[in-house]
Amino acid sequence: MSRKESLVRGAAALAVAGLVIKLSNLLVRVPLTRLMTAEGLGIYQMALPAFYALFHIAAGGVPVAVQNLVAEYTSKGRRAVARQVLSIARTYAVMAGGAATLLLLVGAPLLARLLGEKRATWSLVAVAPAVVLFAVDAIYRNYLQGRKLMTPSATASILEQGSKVAVTIVAAYALFQHGKEAAAAGAALGITAGAFISLMYMLYVYGQIRREDGPLTDGLESRALLARRMVKLAWPVTLGSIFMPVMQLMDVGIIQRGFLRAGYLQDQATAMYGYYSGIAVQVAWFPFVLTNALANAMVPVLAGAKARGDKEAVVDRVLLGLRATGLICLPVAFGIAVLAAPIAGLFGEPRAAVPLMYMAPVAYLGPLAWLMTAQLQALGRTGPPMRNFAIAMVIKIAMDALLAPIRGIDIRGVAAASMVMFFIWCWMNARTLENELQERLPWFWLLRGPLLASLAMGGALFGMAAVGALPRANWATVSAAVGVAPLLYVTVLMVTRAITWAEFKEMSGPVGVRLERLFQAIWPFS
Repeated sequence: MSRKESLVRGAAALAVAGLVIKLSNLLVRVPLTRLMTAEGLGIYQMALPAFYALFHIAAGGVPVAVQNLVAEYTSKGRRAVARQVLSIARTYAVMAGGAATLLLLVGAPLLARLLGEKRATWSLVAVAPAVVLFAVDAIYRNYLQGRKLMTPSATASILEQGSKVAVTIVAAYALFQHGKEAAAAGAALGITAGAFISLMYMLYVYGQIRREDGPLTDGLESRALLARRMVKLAWPVTLGSIFMPVMQLMDVGIIQRGFLRAGYLQDQATAMYGYYSGIAVQVAWFPFVLTNALANAMVPVLAGAKARGDKEAVVDRVLLGLRATGLICLPVAFGIAVLAAPIAGLFGEPRAAVPLMYMAPVAYLGPLAWLMTAQLQALGRTGPPMRNFAIAMVIKIAMDALLAPIRGIDIRGVAAASMVMFFIWCWMNARTLENELQERLPWFWLLRGPLLASLAMGGALFGMAAVGALPRANWATVSAAVGVAPLLYVTVLMVTRAITWAEFKEMSGPVGVRLERLFQAIWPFS
């Protein structure tokens, strides 16, 4: 296994893996929703915030610290110290993750009652072992990513997803005869199965890397010194990781109880939460996988450039990431807004179209906020992004508490609150990033082309749907739009010179070089 891997190749591997995972997640939700209905999906979704809460509390900012420190020491040729960092972090993950798993197993009944849905108890129990498994898995992944090895993480993600999908489908169908509660627990069991397979693969890859490295004689650091450095990098993210999931758990209870106060019955309120969290949120976060891959690949590059004091390289990589996010995510946001009804129809739950339309801007705002968070963390500013998120999340919770109990606004208000939260988080992260770079970000240049092309694409899709140019069946409508929309979007980008060939080659690396002869006659080169 080569220990050198290009940024583009690593990002591409993570992007492909993320795309496969997100597509399979969306596709598996179609039969799950049709089997369990939105009510059963809502029970399953209520267990996930608790799982993510305890995972983030257990892992905290340690994986981020591992990646930054490993990138720094590896760039200096001190791989033995990088391995020390891994050892310290792994011990912490086993202890903290094990405690969190035990807490979730014991406290599942009480937590389910606090969430306003007692039937979520067995889903919480089924997902509990995944907390410690993923905590340890995250340490190994970030160690390898700190060494600029992204492909193992991508492979592990695909293996994780494959086993997760298989167990989720089989277990949910096998247990459905015992009710929606049991089917939801079967679906949650798939998360634990995926975590186990992923960790086993990462242990195998790490064993190979150790054999390739051979004996390391570059000298060790004091473990106390490394632990202090890790704490310094990790504690702001850890505080944010504790605050974030606690707020999200509170938000679940506030939304569910708000729907009940609006006059909906228990099963109706749970179904509405399923529309929002199980369908609208999942669809709106689809492009996140692509920008997440880019963010993970950029962290060691930015950290290395910062360590060298190369400000020009830092600014160049930051702008490239922001530019790529707009090019990827803006058209998806417009597409979701136009196709909300047929997308919701795929799940057999047409009422999910309403929150999905309100959530469409999150397809751009969410990945953008996350990318800027990763960029700031790579530059050593681990605290401000978490603080920014906390402020935005408090505003969302306040909006949910105000709007969810109002009948007629309820689910619309909750979806709109998510959009507002991500907008505030983006704005605050952008201000923090500008302060760190000591220059203004050129948002007009970053967004002008992608926004114009997205508007043209969205308008064309809307017009085609209005005149009946798209098929009427949900699957056919979405499939036709997915085939037509990219062609429309790319054509407008080229015609308006919103992206030049030089930019495309920089973003796509070897792929762009191979396509140069094909596109040289039609693509603007300036």
